[in-house]
Amino acid sequence: MNRNVARVVDLHKSFGENRVLTGVSVAFPANSCTFIAGPSGTGKSVLVRHLVGLLKPDSGEVYYDDQRVDPMTEAQLLQVRKRCLYVFQHPTLFDSMSVLENISLVLRFNMALSKREADEMAEAQLQALGLAHRLHTSPGHLPQGEQKLVSVARALALKPETLILDEPTTGLDPFAAEQLDGVCATLSGAGRTLLIISHDLQSIRRLASQVIFMHRGKLHFQGTPEQFFGSADPILSGFTAGDPATPL
Repeated sequence: MNRNVARVVDLHKSFGENRVLTGVSVAFPANSCTFIAGPSGTGKSVLVRHLVGLLKPDSGEVYYDDQRVDPMTEAQLLQVRKRCLYVFQHPTLFDSMSVLENISLVLRFNMALSKREADEMAEAQLQALGLAHRLHTSPGHLPQGEQKLVSVARALALKPETLILDEPTTGLDPFAAEQLDGVCATLSGAGRTLLIISHDLQSIRRLASQVIFMHRGKLHFQGTPEQFFGSADPILSGFTAGDPATPL
């Protein structure tokens, strides 16, 4: 049976009067691809940001690999974040540097490598993702899909156990989305743990081993893609059918 790489227990989180998470308990299996789906504003990103200490719960418990995360100091959280990397929806790349330099800088900072060693590792990672022709290009001159691939390449260069991707295909054309899904499929097939926040139904069909559906700050569904797409639950079926009339 798969171990759980992360879990939350009775998680509550509010921002002022806005109660975003209201008692969420869920586990994320290791060596699998879990999609966290649901309408906008239901707490998907808020949920997973707790896993790496980007947010602190109002109450509840957060665990990564059976280590409790929520009371950790920033110094302790750095160790968790090296093992579990969060890739934000909008690429956080430096336009003043080349694609190669963006990745090399992170490697030198985190792994104490020489510039030559870091450049070689960065180049190898970019080649693996089909970006060898973009080594010396500024990220600002890349299409959005390639910018997101560079963000993923930068994260993978650090060799994390778990990768969290926040809306990776949002804003991409179908070709770029399928290309990014192909990268994720390769990672998942190699035993990497992926947690993907997404409302992209095609990506869920292509990649998911588990689907979690958030609704009004609670865990509404957890199961296989077949159960998710085959459900008669009006909230789930309305979402999968893209029916705006379905109450969410």
